[in-house]
Amino acid sequence: MKFSIALSLLASASFAFADLSLREASKDFMVGVAGASHRFGDEAYMNALKEFNTMVAENGCKLSGIQPQQGVFDFTDCDAHLAKAEENGMKFRGHCLIWFNYQPQWFQDIKGYDNMKNTIVEHVTQVLTHYKGKIDTWDVVNEAIEDESTGENGTWELRDTFLSRECPDFIDIAFKTAREVDPNVKLFYNDYDIEGIDIRQGKKTNAVYNFVKDMKERGIPIDGVGLQYHLHTEPGKTVKYENVMETMERFGKLGLEVQITEMDVNCVKGNTEEEFALQAQLYGDGLRACLDSPYCTGFLIWGVGDSDSWRTDGYPLIFNKDYTPKPAYYSLINVLKDHYKLEDNEEPDAETTEDNESSEDNNLEDLEPTDEPTEIDESSNDESNNKETEDNINEPKESVDENESKEEEPIEKNEQSNEESEDDNDSKNEGSADKKEINKEKKARKCVVRKKN
Repeated sequence: MKFSIALSLLASASFAFADLSLREASKDFMVGVAGASHRFGDEAYMNALKEFNTMVAENGCKLSGIQPQQGVFDFTDCDAHLAKAEENGMKFRGHCLIWFNYQPQWFQDIKGYDNMKNTIVEHVTQVLTHYKGKIDTWDVVNEAIEDESTGENGTWELRDTFLSRECPDFIDIAFKTAREVDPNVKLFYNDYDIEGIDIRQGKKTNAVYNFVKDMKERGIPIDGVGLQYHLHTEPGKTVKYENVMETMERFGKLGLEVQITEMDVNCVKGNTEEEFALQAQLYGDGLRACLDSPYCTGFLIWGVGDSDSWRTDGYPLIFNKDYTPKPAYYSLINVLKDHYKLEDNEEPDAETTEDNESSEDNNLEDLEPTDEPTEIDESSNDESNNKETEDNINEPKESVDENESKEEEPIEKNEQSNEESEDDNDSKNEGSADKKEINKEKKARKCVVRKKN
């Protein structure tokens, strides 16, 4: 498999951060992560979190966290996430104002068009007023399009939920209200399985494209589309670089920004070297596409370490459960280094950094890293590629089906036991080579390693 040698070398360095940090390598380009306030007291967690330049609250800024009782607004947890981001020099992205899932019962029980409309207007107004001038980007509506939409003939279908039943134009209402309250905030629609033709044969991608195109044509204020980018390491549930580029271009030509908002990659065969190699390649492809596209303005990962992920059995993130780096971490840094023409110990220079929003005429070949985009078997998985929903409550709970059923009330998850299974290969490699061999391996890697302070 590609990278097997390079990633074997990386395995021996899995307990060290790269000499050039992810934040340093990303320069001003948004490379972010979903944070959870109940982890902020963990030093290892914070060391990993600080590798990013942007944070989004995994749950703290949702309606369920801010308005647990109707008319009672509590910004404590969302404020805590924002404060931690500011304390560490990070930007902050808002997620999400309106969503059908993971909602308090009082919200689901609202009946009547006017009552639902007024509730949506009140919530959006209160939240955007509170954070005006502090948060410049919000996911306004999350996951509103039906998974099985065909996208044929310019069509789409709204997901059948209490929102669409009581207030069919709830999306228009939310976006219009957000723009009225804060004319300067960027407003995104966010969804999963819309990364390209590899997922659901491109049907949901087409449906969401038709949907946001219609919004633009009707003058609904929308600035961008979030591609959640939840993948698996198996054919039919992953995407190719070139197809993601095509999807970004389609949305971009509508006058919309695109961001990868919640990336993770489930290792379906466990924490094996082969799975981690493919995971690293898929992460690299996602970031590479985002950097190479003139329409993509941000790249975010949905959680810090594997113990924090809503995908509890797939080792989906770039840090292990103990927050030591995985091969995917180095893959992202190498993509950034190749894109910005950086060497080890060299920080990006403004004069040599290319503006990601410049002309489409950029020569993408010059930006290509050494590593080729992943080649995945194109055999389509005709079964519904139902997504286990992205917005993890981070706690032990009842089984979540792949259409993302979640608990209705926000409850912080208990600390999971720090399982060591995925670190077995790392511990075996570490210490097995003598100093001379380790030095040779370091030279073979693109990233020099260092201990994190």
